Amino acid sequence: MATKNSDADAKDIIADVKAGNIKPIYLLHGEEPYYIDLVSDFLENNIVADENKDFDFSVLYGGEIRMQDVLAAVSSYPMMSNYRLVVVREAQQLREKDYDLLQLYAKKYNPKAVLVICCKHKKLDARKSYFKEVQKIGIVMESNKLYDNQVPTFIVNYVRERGKDIKDQAAQMLSTLVGPNLSLLATECDKLILTLKDDEKVISEESVQKIVGMNREFNSYELLNAVAAKDVQKANTLALVVAGDKVELPPLVAVFFNFFQNLMVYFKYCRNMDDNSAADKMGIRPFFVRQYRDATTKYNGFQVLKVIGILREYDMKSKGVDIMPGTTNGQLLQEMIYKIMHCNGKNDPF
Repeated sequence: MATKNSDADAKDIIADVKAGNIKPIYLLHGEEPYYIDLVSDFLENNIVADENKDFDFSVLYGGEIRMQDVLAAVSSYPMMSNYRLVVVREAQQLREKDYDLLQLYAKKYNPKAVLVICCKHKKLDARKSYFKEVQKIGIVMESNKLYDNQVPTFIVNYVRERGKDIKDQAAQMLSTLVGPNLSLLATECDKLILTLKDDEKVISEESVQKIVGMNREFNSYELLNAVAAKDVQKANTLALVVAGDKVELPPLVAVFFNFFQNLMVYFKYCRNMDDNSAADKMGIRPFFVRQYRDATTKYNGFQVLKVIGILREYDMKSKGVDIMPGTTNGQLLQEMIYKIMHCNGKNDPF
């Protein structure tokens, strides 16, 4: 049996089981836990009926057992069901040499048992003998992390599979707000679907901003990180969501001002220093020096001076100086972020 991989293949496994094509071993591994949970949960809910689980279903945890315990459990025959089901969770905690015992079991497995091994956040070695033996008689699925540019497609597909749709811009916004955590994204998509009225079919940007933005705690540092990395899309999205709340602009400006003032110090004195020396000069912990070093690849010294000027301008505006009547702090925040992200300067004064 060929090795299967992520989304489409997780669905293939589920379709095969629904069709009655059940394998004796499912070895689920990889960095992305979502697809491992998707397959293992389906197997757990469909191989043995709930009323028979006390007799024919076992859950073991890798941190508490050895592979010998797993093989002892899977050697038993079912009492009330067609199969005995054994699920090993947190199998990444098993010792590497424990997996070698799988080779022996795969050569002489119990035809009336199903063994599901869930090894999250870890990729197993496909060169190992046990890996190849399991492939011959069972399913091996490697669950890979999605790239950032693949996440919106995951969101669109997830929503459409549930009979609804989502605008491309809304999917992009949700991806930006939540990040590449597929389990959390699925939960947020479920919430958004539930908020749709009976006659509504499409999730909009406004719904994402209202429902997801409302349920997440955004702070000035999350927005600052996006600005420091010059991630225009994320910075604008966060600014839009934060602007929907009653944002207090002066404290946020103070956080930004402190960062860019330190960045100016880094430009002027610290570019040739190691992290510890730079941290001493800037009065910060060495851990944070990397963010400033990375920021120097996004901003030059002239831009830093311009940003500090922008921050001074919006500090005054947030206090009512030189603004149009009715202008909100949210509007000022969006203006400020736009100006920072698009300020330019070719010369480096340092």
